[in-house]
This record gives sequence, C-alpha cells and structure tokens, in this order.
Amino acid sequence: MLFHLALVAIAGAVGFVWGLGEIINAFAFDTRYALRTGGAWLLLLTNALAAAGSYAFVASLVPGLDTWYAAPLIGLAWPTVIRNASLKLTASAASSDSAGDPQPAVIRLEQLYANFQGLARRLINAALARQRVQLILRATQLELAELTSYAQLLAIASPLQESDVSDVIKKIVERPGDDEKKALLAAFILTNFGREALETFIRQQKRRSGAES
Repeated sequence: MLFHLALVAIAGAVGFVWGLGEIINAFAFDTRYALRTGGAWLLLLTNALAAAGSYAFVASLVPGLDTWYAAPLIGLAWPTVIRNASLKLTASAASSDSAGDPQPAVIRLEQLYANFQGLARRLINAALARQRVQLILRATQLELAELTSYAQLLAIASPLQESDVSDVIKKIVERPGDDEKKALLAAFILTNFGREALETFIRQQKRRSGAES
C-alpha cells in the first residue's frame, strides 16, 4: 500500500513539474513573481492531482504498473489519459432521450481541467498586471528621452537580436502623448527584458535626480 502511494506521489510530482513548465512558458520573466500567486499554486496542484489521479486510474485497470518507471511515464502522459477519459453521472442526474430513456450525463475531464487551467492563468495574470501597473506608473514619472534611450540600449545589448525591436520602439516614440509613450516603453521593457531591468533603471534615475537636487 505504501509502495503504491509512493508511486502515486511520484506521478504527482511529475505533474507538478509539468505545471511549473506551463507557468515558465506563459509568464517567462515574471515566473518568480507568478509563483507567489494563488493562481500559480492552483495550477501546480491541479497538474499534480491530474497526474497522480491518471496514474492511479491506469494502474487500477492495467496490472503490472506498480513499478518505479511506470509512475513517471504515466505522469508525463497524463494529458493523453485526461483527453480520453470522462465521468458519467448517475441516472438520477442524467438527461433523457426522445424515447424517455434516461441518458447518463458525461463530464469530459479534459474540459474540466481546461476550466481549472484557464481560471489559474487568469488569476496569475491579474496579480501580475496589478504589480506591473505600479512599475509603469513609476516609469511615467521619468524623462521620456531617458526612458527611450534606455529601451534602445537594452535592444542593442540584447544577446537575442530581433529585427523588429527597433521598429517597435520607433513606432512607440512616434505616437502622441508623452505619458502614453512612457507607459508603452515601460511595458516594452517589462515584456522583453524583465522586471529587474526596469526597476534598476528607475532606481538609478531616482538616485541621479536626488544627487542633482
């Protein structure tokens, strides 16, 4: 029994890592901050439970899967299990066909997981958006020329040179309204170079401003 529970836990750990990969892929530079949100842990635990449940389900149907290598393999393959599995509700909760015979209502586990995944992503996104807004508001207090130069310098120094980056900055600068330009430049820096890059620049400008005064 303990051995079987350990295998279920291994499959769950694989699902947890799978969920972590989803967060890294979706939120990249903000991964560290995303992991501090409730939405991230909802996603991680949902993935862990899905993987653990998939292994327990498959192991109960197929004999000989109580092995150290089967648990992580099924933990990796749990999306396939979820995609092809469904829950049938009892007849009392079922609908009826045209002949009046009760038909079991079917819940697609894939759709159930997608709902949890979507909710978790929205919760993470909302939390990160609130944090980023505060940084952008601080950035709008800086000089437009300094912020523009910094964005251009980051684009030049970037190891991954993308051909359209300079064009994006140019289009932002050509827009009307200084505050809008500053906000867009700050958002550009956050998206492409991370929160630390903008925070460092804001601190440097505040120290310079304080020294000059």
